Amino acid sequence: MKRQQFCVLLAALATVAAGVGMVYAARECPTENRIFLEPMSLSPTFSITALGVILSICGTLGVLGAACSTRAALLAYGFTAFVASSVGLFIGLRLLASVNSQSLDIEKACLRSRGPEYLPAGWSKWYENNYEQMATVLSSCRLHDPSAVSLNACLQAGVGSVSDLRQTATSWDLFEWLESHGACSGFCFPGTPLFAGDARSPCFRLFAENVQADVVVLESSALWTLS
Repeated sequence: MKRQQFCVLLAALATVAAGVGMVYAARECPTENRIFLEPMSLSPTFSITALGVILSICGTLGVLGAACSTRAALLAYGFTAFVASSVGLFIGLRLLASVNSQSLDIEKACLRSRGPEYLPAGWSKWYENNYEQMATVLSSCRLHDPSAVSLNACLQAGVGSVSDLRQTATSWDLFEWLESHGACSGFCFPGTPLFAGDARSPCFRLFAENVQADVVVLESSALWTLS
């Protein structure tokens, strides 16, 4: 095998490894990343998985081309690698721009509104409505069991409405994480704590910070792999 073929073979194997690594990283995305990004359809998991598969196929073409000295396979390898890198960069930059825009919109809407009824249609109102729905269920639970201090306590007590909420509420894990990590309650406005027990500041700032941070980490990892 010539030196040039050997170098191409090593690069192709590295490309296959990078593709497999991206697929694995997307599948093992931490829970906190998913609960922040998936409700807003911002999770890059699918994009990273697709790019990982493309890179794996691309690397396989490179291995075949280097091993068999097939010019067509080598050309396909180079072209596919270029396309995958370009698409990955485009998707990453577009997603970052979308996240920054939506996070700023949420913060502005929460800061400018005087109450839940004044919130404009959008994600800020959607999350505030989710919180109010969960708070209403907690209040109903406390009427039956005054000792229940949180939704988890109501769930353990077997309250039917809370069990149904746990199965259907897309924001249960999100608000539980926010309250336990950020000393906050409510979304745009201070409200009754659902899980942690103390009434504190609203959670929208912590939410926006984590949405931006999660996408930056995931996209940076993917773009570093592509580079």
